[in-house]
Amino acid sequence: MGQPEPLTPLAEDWQRALAVVAHPDDLEFGAAAAVARWTGQGKQLVYCLLTSGEAGIDGMPPERSRVLREEEQRASAAVVGVDTVEFLGLPDGLLEYGVALRREIAAVVRRHRPDIVLTNNFRAPGTGRTR
Repeated sequence: MGQPEPLTPLAEDWQRALAVVAHPDDLEFGAAAAVARWTGQGKQLVYCLLTSGEAGIDGMPPERSRVLREEEQRASAAVVGVDTVEFLGLPDGLLEYGVALRREIAAVVRRHRPDIVLTNNFRAPGTGRTR
């Protein structure tokens, strides 16, 4: 297997973006610097989190974890200039790909009407394998 193809830079000729991820802090791993750049350019970004990450803190009851992780995510978003953070409240650890999930995401896209949608992919490029 040779060297991977270089990534094509994203054109920055858009004004509104919607970032859709599964859990709080998913955007902070890999996208926060770009988000800060874009909000610094005056672009509007909205975060949509499918879950509140309530299953993510060992030893903490899910309801308390939900509150804490939502607070942390809103604070993190504010640091990079994002004012709107939506939580869909889907159950953490039980997300399933399918029509119901696509319907939820499509509703958010219709509501915010972004020029681009930002998400993450934890699979190695071109392999279908996780890193």
